[in-house]
Amino acid sequence: MADSLLRNPQYCSTFSTVMPTSRAPFVGRHRELTALTGALDSARKGRGSVHILSGESGIGKSRLTEAVADRATERGFLAVTGRAFPVESGIPYALFGDGFVPLLRSMPPASLQTLSRGAMPELSVLFPTLRIEGGSARSGDPSDLRPRLFDAFAQLLFRLAQKQPVLVVLENLQWADPSSLDLFHFVARSAAAHPVMLLATYNTEQREANRNLRLAEQSLGSLGVLTRHSLPPLASDETADLIAAVFSEPHAALSDFAARVHARTRGNVFFIEETLKALVQAGRLKREGERWTGWATDQLALPDSIRDALSLRYERLSPEAQEVVQLAAVVAVHVPHALLERLAGLSSDALLAAIDELRRDRILEEIELPDGPTYAFTHPMMQDMLYNELSRARLRALHAQIADALEAQYGTRAMAHAEELAVHFARADDQQQAPRAIQYLTAAGRNALNRGAGREAVEVLAAALTLIERGAETEQLSDALELLGRARHRVGEYQRAAALWQRAVAIEEARDAHSRVAALQRRLGVAAMRLGDFSGALEHQERGRAAAALARDESIETSLRLARSAVMMEIGNGADAVREARYALDLAARVGDARLLGRVHQTLQSIAAWRGPSAAVLEHGAHALEYARAAGDLSTACQAEWVFAFHAGLTGDSKATGEHIAAAARIAEELRSPVLRLWNAEVDIEYRSGIGQWEDALALADRTIDEARAFGQRMLLPRLLVWSALVQCGRGEMEEAKRRIDEAWQLSGSDRLDTAEPINVHTVLPAHIGLAYYHLYRRDFRAALDIGERGLAIADRTGYEVWAVHRLLPLVAEASLWLRDWERSTAYAHRMREAADRLGHPLARAWSDACFALERMLQGDHAGALAQLRQAADALDAIPFTEHAARLRRKFVDALLTAGKRDEAIIELRRIHEVFARLGAALALDDVREKFAELGVRPPARRPSSGAGFGSLTARELDIAKLVAARKTNKEVGSALKISARTVGTHLNNIYVKLGVSSRGELADVMRELAP
Repeated sequence: MADSLLRNPQYCSTFSTVMPTSRAPFVGRHRELTALTGALDSARKGRGSVHILSGESGIGKSRLTEAVADRATERGFLAVTGRAFPVESGIPYALFGDGFVPLLRSMPPASLQTLSRGAMPELSVLFPTLRIEGGSARSGDPSDLRPRLFDAFAQLLFRLAQKQPVLVVLENLQWADPSSLDLFHFVARSAAAHPVMLLATYNTEQREANRNLRLAEQSLGSLGVLTRHSLPPLASDETADLIAAVFSEPHAALSDFAARVHARTRGNVFFIEETLKALVQAGRLKREGERWTGWATDQLALPDSIRDALSLRYERLSPEAQEVVQLAAVVAVHVPHALLERLAGLSSDALLAAIDELRRDRILEEIELPDGPTYAFTHPMMQDMLYNELSRARLRALHAQIADALEAQYGTRAMAHAEELAVHFARADDQQQAPRAIQYLTAAGRNALNRGAGREAVEVLAAALTLIERGAETEQLSDALELLGRARHRVGEYQRAAALWQRAVAIEEARDAHSRVAALQRRLGVAAMRLGDFSGALEHQERGRAAAALARDESIETSLRLARSAVMMEIGNGADAVREARYALDLAARVGDARLLGRVHQTLQSIAAWRGPSAAVLEHGAHALEYARAAGDLSTACQAEWVFAFHAGLTGDSKATGEHIAAAARIAEELRSPVLRLWNAEVDIEYRSGIGQWEDALALADRTIDEARAFGQRMLLPRLLVWSALVQCGRGEMEEAKRRIDEAWQLSGSDRLDTAEPINVHTVLPAHIGLAYYHLYRRDFRAALDIGERGLAIADRTGYEVWAVHRLLPLVAEASLWLRDWERSTAYAHRMREAADRLGHPLARAWSDACFALERMLQGDHAGALAQLRQAADALDAIPFTEHAARLRRKFVDALLTAGKRDEAIIELRRIHEVFARLGAALALDDVREKFAELGVRPPARRPSSGAGFGSLTARELDIAKLVAARKTNKEVGSALKISARTVGTHLNNIYVKLGVSSRGELADVMRELAP
């Protein structure tokens, strides 16, 4: 911008007496700079934020980010800047690599290893140029790779920020590669909880051409985590301020010069800079003594646009400098000196002279890298202009020339630079280079897939396929179709992936390559599953099984049988799922592959977890762990531990639940798998809510829901929403609970059950559970019974009995009791008792006992129900199912009072009060306190007996409590603290529990009481 005018050696002598520093004054952006400086101060206190600067080319975005970076450095921040360039738009994570690779390379290896907490393999995948010794991606589910990479980077960034607050500047998002934009979106979602500030820029003229940028910006805006700053051109008076400051002249001396410059440049900072440079060079503005003269000149001789200004700048260069800078514009972002020596066709002295000229004119700058001197454009607009001014024929020729030169320069290391070479070979479009182009494009595509960069893989692999189709062998064509299909499948283009794989199937069937056909049919089955075409999936899997049989390939037939079993489980065909899995077990045993045996036993364990019996869960789970450990298959081992934990939770074995959650968490951490971590968190949330750790359960649920959204876990998300909503129902937070349940209902497809679309039982049933319990808590027992019985019908039809026993049967039994429908309640109680005996399900037995006891009490036999109520409540407490036990004890109190046992009832009532106060169960607590009043007994303090105070609140919670006590709304609190209103609500729930209050008014009272 204007400061680069003063860095140019050609003009420094002219301006050296004008400005005492090498920086131009910062003019016209003080409002934006003040706002961003305030955001820096908030980030330093742990309240991070995300900002985007937008504006036309040359408007001053880079100058503003430099000013913010300066202020950040002054405040003790670590400032990291990454820039995107047009030629890198297909290279994965190039934007972040530009900023973070130099930083990470500068760290001692031991420090980086400590900071990464063992995630060096993931960092080496994100940034291959780090050249980490021994760094390689962990094997596992390909769908888990991208979350693992993103999580590793985010954790590294946030740990850096704990040592020193971090400013991350990301310039030119309009040219950013898709994976960098996805990583930006991921990190931005969590920045508010860390001392991190993200500041990104883009050109408004080019935003529409980058769909991924538009989607990322819209998403972050809808999440409420993004602040936008649109930079307008400088106003006329701001233009005058800039010119006066640059030349150290009073405004009066400029006459109407500034107004004329503003009218011509329309306040574009870069255009103003070029204007002043041109006028000084032409001698129309010149220094005479202590003053500058020439302000009255009417011969501005200005170009009509920024592009024209850049063209004039180029035309002033010598022919040798023009040749070098054209080559540099086509090469890449960083242009090695050694490569220019190969390409330019100039003598060593002539090349150095041309480079010196380009450096003097601030077109190129020199960067010293480990491989030698390298050059980069000082402003990407010049590179963009030069590239687009070249004819298509000239561009193809230059790319071909550069591709040959780079390949020769890299020699035996060429394949390690496949992405860079692929760019030039693809753009060269030279038929003679086609074999090498295919080689590098295919390698670049594989690399992109292995780095979780599906969209970049699609781009280069599609280019490779185009070249192959011009006349390659069928085997090469089949491989290309299969690989591109994988890439399209990875980005969700399932139909296009299937079309490619169908073509490959035809080729392989003609060659009688039965194993290849079986593998491709398996992929086609997965694509059909993603499209919701379950019958199509089964058809492809059957064709694959037949091909595997012809090939006598029992390994792939085992995998296909397991895939069929998974489909049948999804659609609720449990009997056939078991049959396919048992067939797969026989095949795996003949193959003798421990990994396959582990997977098969784990599948049978999962089926038994939903269908029973419990003994089968334990048996197959033990075998799955044994084989998985023998094969080193940590993923299967983690899944087995997860099913153990889930099953233990469903059957009320809290001790085993905790043990298996911990075991699964250890394996997930070893695998560095955020997806497995999320699945473990689901069980942990249920476990904590069951044993009465509601505050921890909600906090964990909110974190997990955010991460599940970020990682696209659409099957897990509805369940997380429901489990957290049930806790909120218990706390009386009905509005937020309903919002979550409605979202789960829609995500699960429960609103579309009357269509022919298939359903996912494991999301549909929890959605029904959530909505039914919501009505139960609102005492709309008829609606609860209706929704609950609809869910129960789905569970019965699909054979998922454990879902019925765990949640649905207790729910419909309770609703029937309050409706005095004794026939229904008795039938459901007997069904729970029978299931408990058959499945080995102690929780179902406790529910059944509670149902019989309540029925007896409600029918008027209070004295006779006492022993049963006490026994059932004790059984629920022993599991423990804390809230449900307390709710049952509340009915026990009524029975005691009717039986004339007032003193015992009051003792029990105090016990219940303590539980509900600790849980924060506001509605239930109100009911207990009303009962105390009815009995004429003073109730205990509403706050828990543990005596919570300010010390129990985190710093963030204390800030929120003070603002809420000052009558601020959640939206106003969120605005003040730079967090979303939803996050404020979550923190407020935790504050209520810690301080034992149930309303904003009570919180204000407590804050006054506790204030010093």
